[in-house]
Amino acid sequence: MNKYCYWWLLPLLVCLLAACGDDEYHYPPVKLEFLTACSGADGSLQSVLTDEGKTFPVVEDLSSLKIAADTSVRIVANYADAVAVDGTAGVKLYASMKVVSPVPQTADKFENGIKTNPADILSIWLGLDYLNITLQVKEDGQHLLHFIEDKVMVDAATGQSDVYVTLYHESDQSMTSYTRRAYASMPLRQYAVEGVRKVTVHFSLRTYSGDIKTYDIEYIPSL
Repeated sequence: MNKYCYWWLLPLLVCLLAACGDDEYHYPPVKLEFLTACSGADGSLQSVLTDEGKTFPVVEDLSSLKIAADTSVRIVANYADAVAVDGTAGVKLYASMKVVSPVPQTADKFENGIKTNPADILSIWLGLDYLNITLQVKEDGQHLLHFIEDKVMVDAATGQSDVYVTLYHESDQSMTSYTRRAYASMPLRQYAVEGVRKVTVHFSLRTYSGDIKTYDIEYIPSL
């Protein structure tokens, strides 16, 4: 495997807007969500797709996040509703960061072996063809996250697929300090093969208590 996905821990993407003395002015509500962001020819973010399936143009991007030209990536962002000059409904990004979102790989694809350092899950839920995960980790410094595809079982008669995935987590455990959050988003669309009507994802990780914890999430592929 030539490339892993590195994650620089996010302290917490929160932009708190304070009033500036004008009681008549109300700041728009700011949301913190996972989004799929699409770039233009210059690599700047041009639009976002929410996990509810709605696409909005980026009216303003205060984060100035740049990605490869004409591509899409998963991000976690603070944003608010905004209106473009032509009156089109869009979004204003206050802060954004790319999210670890690699397609799961089988164990043999990890050239240096698999690593399963502990982590705890704060929340896990389905997005639009993604499994979104908010993790809590104790070590400071650089963390390396990926997804290990342990097994895929498909029952052609029922259209049921069971996907077993383990969190790959490599970190410098000698630098234990305080807890931080990390965000990951696992693509699921590759499991929506012909004939599969429901996918149950069995997502496992090793926790700080020493246990292996498994979360069973049902995914119904969109047409």
